[in-house]
Amino acid sequence: SFFSFTILLLMEQSENKLTSVVFENLKELIKGKNAAHESMFKFHWKKLWPFNLIWPQVDYLRIQRFMENIGEESQKQKEFIKQNKSKATNETETNFLKATLSYLDALKNSCEKLSAVADFKQKLLEKKIKRDVFAFNKILKEYEQAQTDLVRAGAFVRIHWGELKMQESNG
Repeated sequence: SFFSFTILLLMEQSENKLTSVVFENLKELIKGKNAAHESMFKFHWKKLWPFNLIWPQVDYLRIQRFMENIGEESQKQKEFIKQNKSKATNETETNFLKATLSYLDALKNSCEKLSAVADFKQKLLEKKIKRDVFAFNKILKEYEQAQTDLVRAGAFVRIHWGELKMQESNG
């Protein structure tokens, strides 16, 4: 898959520091996650009636597979960090890697919750279930909480990444 190729490619570039490789991999993973989020929730005129009768709608099955793929890749990245954490040269790098591990867990959880939203919408589309506002609201609230956790974990990653960059620029 695209993500495996990107992550393996970056892992093989030995001239890069471990933290830079991890940060670049995180950017690729979150790009994919954000694209799926936007395709499901972002407003677009093609989603409105009668245009939605003409243009194909969101491919929920594809989003489910994509979120599963990103979740798997985040776990591979987590294993990569655990195996290479000893290569961290200072406490700032170690702190960044620890924060990244938490972020990857939050990313996987967020992907699972977005996949649950896509599953619900797919079942609704296939008429396997009836429109249930309360069930959908519960699924959306769970996804909202997962997104909040992801943003919170991302803030720690950004803080430690900023410390790393500041440390590199100072010396």
